[in-house]
Amino acid sequence: MGVVKVLDLTIEILPKADNQRLNLDDFEATKQQETKWQSILIDMLKVCHLINTPSISDAHLKTRSNSILDLYIERFINEINALIRQGLIKKYRKVEDNCHALKGKLLVGKHVQKNLVHQERFYVAQSHYDKNHLLHKILAKAIAILPGLCNSQALISECCSLKLNFPEVDDLRVTENLFDKISFDRKSNPYQISIQIAKMLLLNYRPDLSTGANNSIAILFNMNQLWEEYIFKILHKSRPQSVKNIYNQKSIRFWETAASKRYLKPDIVIETAEQGNIVIDTKWKNINNDPSKIGMDDLRQMYAYHHFFEARKCYLLYPGNNEPIKNGEFCRKYFFKAEEIQEKHCGLIISKAWYESNLIAKTYLNSGLGVELYKSLGLI
Repeated sequence: MGVVKVLDLTIEILPKADNQRLNLDDFEATKQQETKWQSILIDMLKVCHLINTPSISDAHLKTRSNSILDLYIERFINEINALIRQGLIKKYRKVEDNCHALKGKLLVGKHVQKNLVHQERFYVAQSHYDKNHLLHKILAKAIAILPGLCNSQALISECCSLKLNFPEVDDLRVTENLFDKISFDRKSNPYQISIQIAKMLLLNYRPDLSTGANNSIAILFNMNQLWEEYIFKILHKSRPQSVKNIYNQKSIRFWETAASKRYLKPDIVIETAEQGNIVIDTKWKNINNDPSKIGMDDLRQMYAYHHFFEARKCYLLYPGNNEPIKNGEFCRKYFFKAEEIQEKHCGLIISKAWYESNLIAKTYLNSGLGVELYKSLGLI
């Protein structure tokens, strides 16, 4: 799921997960479905802190695009403007140059090599304390590509204004390894969000090197991972007193050789005082409330979770309509201890993650989903 932009064409890939078929001849109904699933995706990204835009005025709302890409650009602009208002930081950087004055450390080898004839010069290494450092170079590189990515004229204007207010720095070639060199300290900690967005924009940007006219960008999300993170966030937020701890991607060693190890990592593990461990594996898939559509690999995973996490209950969690928990039993029960026979099963939860309308709650997402899940698990 996400957005792809080539020239003036923007394609949004939305996470539709219901059985309602679109009638392309009915423009209003199609537009309503598009708005619904776009809103669901954006709100899930906000809950998972993958996107966060402050409230804006109604006047700006009328002129701006609803593109997911524009929302990221808007957040990036706001972050840079905040950094400019509080003052851009300076850092020391090492500069080597052939100067007419001996200032700094004389590099004897390079001095002899380059100044054998021009003995009035000195090849030295100096430390400069200015704004021309790695963080600002990355941000300036991202700012330079913004106007070609925006769909909104209001944002294009803000991008151009931002470019004028940002200091001039040296250009650099952006690679993924470049971001591994960045370390944040007390002074540079406010740069984290803007650097993260700049990384996403720059690494997904594909410039046309031949003509420069067909630049493109693609920002895509793994919907299974987003659904997992979203469920974890809302469960953590609405955690009742009966839940001791809740873990996301808790790993345990599963298999190993002398040179290799493999781990089991269930999506969510809930530790309770009375019911022991509960394992939940989230799946962003519409199975239409039909258990026969559950994959065998998923069931094998749940079987392993029972043993390795000492889980009393395991569940597969799918989006859809609110349905009572369906408990499925593992056959050939003699693989378990006699006292565990009645406790080992893999349940199926079909959760209502969204509303059909946003007129009442102002959002399509089901804000009470976390409480509903805890109730269905018998923890509330």
